[in-house]
Amino acid sequence: MGISRDKVNKAIFKKLASYADTANSSYPYDLRKCYIDFQVKDKEALDTIRNVRIQEFIPNAKFAVISYKRKDILVVLGEQESVHDGSVLLNLEMDLPIFVYAIYALDGMVNHTMLPLEIYNELLCQPEDEYYHGHCLEDLQAAFEHVSAYEINSESSLMKDDVYNVYAYHLFVLEQGRIGRWEEKTLKLLERIILSGNGKIPYHNIVMSMLANQWNHSFLETYRCIERMFHVIRLEPFYDVLGTQLTLLEVSEKIEEKISWRPDEQTAIQDIFKIVKKLGFAEEIEQVKCSYKEVQGMRLEKWYYQVRNSIAHYRAIHKPLSFTREEWNCLLRFNLCTIEYLYDKYREKL
Repeated sequence: MGISRDKVNKAIFKKLASYADTANSSYPYDLRKCYIDFQVKDKEALDTIRNVRIQEFIPNAKFAVISYKRKDILVVLGEQESVHDGSVLLNLEMDLPIFVYAIYALDGMVNHTMLPLEIYNELLCQPEDEYYHGHCLEDLQAAFEHVSAYEINSESSLMKDDVYNVYAYHLFVLEQGRIGRWEEKTLKLLERIILSGNGKIPYHNIVMSMLANQWNHSFLETYRCIERMFHVIRLEPFYDVLGTQLTLLEVSEKIEEKISWRPDEQTAIQDIFKIVKKLGFAEEIEQVKCSYKEVQGMRLEKWYYQVRNSIAHYRAIHKPLSFTREEWNCLLRFNLCTIEYLYDKYREKL
């Protein structure tokens, strides 16, 4: 079953009418006479749309992965369009079915650069003659926020069932064209993680990190990916002798649920640092720490945990952080390298 044209039509013109009513005008309109000019090909195409997944976790982003004409499509609302070469994503020319689906299913907003009276004149006040056949794509595009669509290359490693993984790649491409935040080494690491094909990574946290307006929030979202592995690392020896069909994450969940046990966070971080120090991940953040005299004698893992606490908590003991852009990038790269390593190491047990 595709998308109901009647529901789409009513929902879209109801949005426009609500906006036009904000002008407190007495101009009359009849929504029964307002309709979208669906051609036969549009009707057929609408019938092919299937919801794969609409993201509902992030409040300041609207996107979904849908099946359309038997292809997997990323649909994004209200954002700059990212430009692709087709190897991973392919830019699609906007058509009426995708546009009205996006406005309807993803709750598209009316374009507030248009005055309410313009909306009334252009879309609600219909001529009473035989030349009116409904509104076309161009009319609707002018009245609503921007919609972009991208075909997911079936040969790419993006996971179409994980809407956050697909959207993260769109964000990554946008960030490549922006200057002033991410260093090139950080972007390359993000790209590698996004295209890793590792479905165990919580990509919604990666997306939240990329969308964050503050460095400390970007750090904290990637830290949460690491935090998710604390149980796994501590329980692996026990899990290996259980012989259970449950995954390690499921066993961890059951243990915390039944006996309220969870590993000590600082101890878990120490365990991780024992591993990553040997792999060379920690060299950059060691340099960051050593540039601050007041913490030069502190163990690296303790300082890292202190950084985390200063972000996650807001008590008198925790001081605001004031790292440079380069230092934040070092901290984020450490988190990303650790995520990549841990989720690959435990991939088969999660």
